[in-house]
Amino acid sequence: MKKLPYLFFLFLISCFRSETPLETIILLNDGWEFKKLEADDADWRPANVPGTVHTDLLLNGEIEDPFYACNEKELQWIGTNDWIYRKSFYIDDEILINQHITLVFDGLDTYAHVKLNGEIILEANNMFRQWEIDCKKYLVKGENNIEIMFLSAENRFLSDSASYGYPIPGGRWVFARKAAYHFGWDWGPKFVTAGIWKPVYLKIWKNHKINDLHIITNSLNDKKAELSVQFKVISDLDEKATLTISNEKTGEKYYYDYFHLNTITKDHQMLFSIKNPKLWWCNGLGEAYLYPLRFEIKTESGFVYSAQLDYGIRTVEVVRGKDEFGESFYIRLNGKPVFIKGANIIPLHSFAFKIKPDDYENIVNLAVESNMNMLRVWGGGIYNDDSFYQLCDEKGILVWQDFMFACAMYPFDELFKENVWQEAVQQICRLRNHPSLALWCGNNESDEGWHNWGWQKQYNISKEDSIAIWAGYNQIFHQLLPKAVQEYDGQRYYLPSSPVHGWGRKESLFEGDAHYWGVWWGKQPFDIYYEKVPRFMSEYGFQAAPALSTIRSFQPGSADTLYSQELKCHQKHPTGFETINEYLEIEALYPKTLEQFIFFSQLIQAKGIRMAIDAHRSAKPRCMGTLYWQLNDCWPVTSWAGTDFYNNRKAMQYAVKEGFKNIIVSVIMKQDSGSVYLVSDRIETTTGKFELTLKDFSGNQLWNYEKMITLSADISFHVLSFSKTTIPGDINPKECYLSALFTDSSQSYQSYYFFTNYGELNLPDTDIETTIVSNENRFEIELKTDHFAAFVHLWLPDDHAVFSDNFLHLEPGKTAKTYCQYKLTLDEFKKQLKVMHLKDYLN
Repeated sequence: MKKLPYLFFLFLISCFRSETPLETIILLNDGWEFKKLEADDADWRPANVPGTVHTDLLLNGEIEDPFYACNEKELQWIGTNDWIYRKSFYIDDEILINQHITLVFDGLDTYAHVKLNGEIILEANNMFRQWEIDCKKYLVKGENNIEIMFLSAENRFLSDSASYGYPIPGGRWVFARKAAYHFGWDWGPKFVTAGIWKPVYLKIWKNHKINDLHIITNSLNDKKAELSVQFKVISDLDEKATLTISNEKTGEKYYYDYFHLNTITKDHQMLFSIKNPKLWWCNGLGEAYLYPLRFEIKTESGFVYSAQLDYGIRTVEVVRGKDEFGESFYIRLNGKPVFIKGANIIPLHSFAFKIKPDDYENIVNLAVESNMNMLRVWGGGIYNDDSFYQLCDEKGILVWQDFMFACAMYPFDELFKENVWQEAVQQICRLRNHPSLALWCGNNESDEGWHNWGWQKQYNISKEDSIAIWAGYNQIFHQLLPKAVQEYDGQRYYLPSSPVHGWGRKESLFEGDAHYWGVWWGKQPFDIYYEKVPRFMSEYGFQAAPALSTIRSFQPGSADTLYSQELKCHQKHPTGFETINEYLEIEALYPKTLEQFIFFSQLIQAKGIRMAIDAHRSAKPRCMGTLYWQLNDCWPVTSWAGTDFYNNRKAMQYAVKEGFKNIIVSVIMKQDSGSVYLVSDRIETTTGKFELTLKDFSGNQLWNYEKMITLSADISFHVLSFSKTTIPGDINPKECYLSALFTDSSQSYQSYYFFTNYGELNLPDTDIETTIVSNENRFEIELKTDHFAAFVHLWLPDDHAVFSDNFLHLEPGKTAKTYCQYKLTLDEFKKQLKVMHLKDYLN
């Protein structure tokens, strides 16, 4: 048997990096096998850890690709079976002589019975918890064996729901502390996974163990930041120690003093200060400055603990107070109200273990490129890995963090509540040192579901049971979770549920945060966004198809037909295509081919979301935030995402990028009257030239208004109002457009308005002159035209490609440039590149 290698590094349940060996970690990720529980011994197959049953079956050729075609339907048997994993490993005297040896599972999905050398040492029931078991007494010299039996979460739901005594509204995830999206959603497949989804290892330590470092900013002004460091020490010795806190880069010492360690677990707290502190700011408002704090503890016996934490000094508040509009809901960072611009994110993959640091880097970079300052981690998925939050710290992206509860009521027995408490404490302690973390939220839409979705009637819940279920809800979301936040992260705001009020209630426009689904679910037209403006919009959205290259990842090119069976299997909303087509008809767009459907659906998605953003931003300061649904996908699918599973940007993502710039020009038309707003999120005054111009598609100017404007900082400024009668009587409104342009000393900001639906525009036939050169590891594409070209679309049918700008309007006599990162040779890229515009798709 191969002897396991030793890996020495500092391990903390936080974002700390190793400096000096403190604990010995022996990884146990290799050499696993698995089989169906009742299968014969001949059926043992190799398994990957981290991993899951579905991907292990795929690895062994037992199933087809779960994402391809309609394979999802054929794989539901996996989630209804029990599975067993096993591994052998070698231990010698050098390990056994240590005082403390624990077996650590960073993540078990979900109902797992663990045996070590035949003894049951753990019955796990929560995929969001880390499990650490004192295992020294079970270990033997030589070969040791771990066996893990995973029980079906599907079957467990059936038994739990039958025996609970109350019908619990929601999906089959309600009893399991497991990612809800695994049970299927209206954008994701149903893969009820099981397996060892995070690393496994032995942890060996002696004399002292340090846990739960917590840095707190106690007070802050321009001259000084008063901070404290808290940590817990488990000691086998009584002895004196020193703590040094310094700046890793400059060497400046912030703290040095003695303290005492003893054999009783004890919390320690030390105070220190930083003079003339540099503040951490979110994207768009300043530098996300991080102090590289180094912590070093030395004891008389020679024990050394050393770690580094990148810490941002800042204050962040959620402000809710009575005002002239109702009750405010906004983020205040370092004393400054911040208009929030961002999106909701879901897990980046259906099989969560497959999400890598590079994937998190891509999504956070996308947020930055899209001019966002916040991401909301939705409660039906997972708590993201440390790398996500570290990237948000570095890039200045605030995080709204849901606890993992969504669209359901939950059990409230003591065992379930204790499980939730342990989960919450672990996750709070893991994430609380991140300056990007802005607030905790108890759940997604559970309060809304209970009060507005008719659950009591749907589940035939009696009045008495309703009282009990609601009381249980309050125990978790109004008592247990806020208590955990208060005890372990007392400076952060806790919101019990999002939204505060549902979209059908008038209160949603005057207080709290809102999820507005009148568009899509309510079939309301896009311009309803101008009327339904809340204090903070934390969800709204519209579906569109992904790129053709993404569709071809799950079906052959020969199946490129409108509404192929494969395409239907990758549309999880029950009326998704029908709803998209209803809105397409409003725009007089009638797709007959798959390519038309992709383009048209993306156009109207972009239009609706940009209209909502304009409505929210122009209403500042009454409205102080806009988080659209959703940024990403977990598999290739038609969904609300602005960027598909393979990172192809839809038209919406480019519209968001424009709509979230620090200055925008908003043209808002209500019936026959229009208003133009200049909205600035800058912290300084901006002077520039404003131009409102009516043009025909040949580039002729039909009407013009110009004005020099000094735009105050952080303002929504109403520039002017106009009427559709602005169009001269002899001009066909189908043959002209309005350009609103603001130019300051460094750049221009522009919006376009069309007076008719997209499908009714009398756009000219025009060829686009395209020049492509290879430049600095990317293709530079230059575009020119003799006539106006609307929504110029660059795409590749077979390869995924990210363009810096796309779906742009090309005016005659002007040149536009966009860039695409290398993936193909220049000849391959030229051969595959398609450049089309709205008129091409309408022909």
